[in-house]
Amino acid sequence: MPEYLSPEQALRLIETCPIPLLVLDHTGIVHSYNPAFAVLAGKTRAEALTGKSARSIGNTSLKVLLATGAPISWPDSNGQPRHYEIHCCNIDGPDTLEIRYFIDITRQRALQDSHCALREELRENTLTDPVTGLLNQRGVILALEPQVARSRRYNSPISVISLDVYRVSEDDTLRKQVALQLKDQLRWADLIGCDENHAFLLILPETGEDDACRLAEKLRTRLVEFLQVTSAKQQISIFYGVTGWQRTDNAATLLRRAGRALEQSRSGQETQPVAS
Repeated sequence: MPEYLSPEQALRLIETCPIPLLVLDHTGIVHSYNPAFAVLAGKTRAEALTGKSARSIGNTSLKVLLATGAPISWPDSNGQPRHYEIHCCNIDGPDTLEIRYFIDITRQRALQDSHCALREELRENTLTDPVTGLLNQRGVILALEPQVARSRRYNSPISVISLDVYRVSEDDTLRKQVALQLKDQLRWADLIGCDENHAFLLILPETGEDDACRLAEKLRTRLVEFLQVTSAKQQISIFYGVTGWQRTDNAATLLRRAGRALEQSRSGQETQPVAS
């Protein structure tokens, strides 16, 4: 016959455990708790749980201490939130008891939050798109601002093409291929990047709006030919908007106007660039 710990023996072990423990009977009613749990919950709250189940305590704040599954948040004696994982195990015997123990994961959560914040900060500060290696929207703005300042100083033209290839944003391989095709068609002084929605942004110094429109049509034709070969089974739709620099523009306003022109092209299903 297997030997079982008596409830008295189990409770003595529980009493000395440094981990907060809560003991429930087979019906889910709180049987007892150890001193470490009284520190976690507060003695008054711990006493209030004794003889109660999750159902009988209703929707009070104590209910979270009887939860299972997801980690919980519970304030310490100073009112600062701490985080716990709740694990369960059974002590079999004449009277089955469920032991719930609370593992403090506050430090792990803080490290995880710090890691996520650092990743977000790095993402916000990076200047390149991770898939294509092109300038991202932040990188484009930083590179475009000196060009706009030069146009303002010398009254020289500069144009922006915002170009979207339908479905390519969903395929990293095609995005890379399209990026290479566009780079091959541009001059050394031109800039290329992409916005947060994966539309391509072409910055064309010393280029007026009419010339930019002609280039946009040339690029569209080249891309259609290329994509018909590389992705013949996919529907190909290419939309673009073109805009030229105006005296009141800065980099952000110029890009916004190019984005609006692209949206007009998309909404009208137009094959010609929209100058705005």
